[in-house]
Amino acid sequence: MIVYIVRHGIAASKGDPGIPSDSARPLTAEGIQKTREAAEGLKRFKVFPDVILTSPWLRARQTAEIVADVLNSSGRPQEMEELSSDRSVDEALQGLARYRSHDSVMLVGHQPLLGELTSYLLSLSRGMQMDLRKSGVCVIEVERIPPKSPGMLLWMMTPKQLRLLR
Repeated sequence: MIVYIVRHGIAASKGDPGIPSDSARPLTAEGIQKTREAAEGLKRFKVFPDVILTSPWLRARQTAEIVADVLNSSGRPQEMEELSSDRSVDEALQGLARYRSHDSVMLVGHQPLLGELTSYLLSLSRGMQMDLRKSGVCVIEVERIPPKSPGMLLWMMTPKQLRLLR
């Protein structure tokens, strides 16, 4: 299985007036633009995941919708509660296991969960974390979910690199 790991785009700051909770923080205008440009870079790589799974938190959903639109995805992103910012690697793996019959999945979510999940898929160990930039992408190939052996890093791009490729 190919796992595309995408961190949400630039979002409104915590505590901004009118935003009732962390989960309700939207992408900023800059975040929308940069996410769209990064997704256009992804399209140059011919990235067409079988399914796009997203945290239900607003900024991740918006990011997933932009990516799906740019990639001309046939299906709308599906919410996966286990990708919420307050979840664990074990919970994310349990949620991902429901999609193990797919050849490729895209996960859109938050740090630190995505960084911890990336490190776990690559090493099968805990306590490490990869720093994913907002709208950045990491691509890992795993034999199965849950993994029994470390995955292989295929590539990793910052949003700036993806924007340059578009």
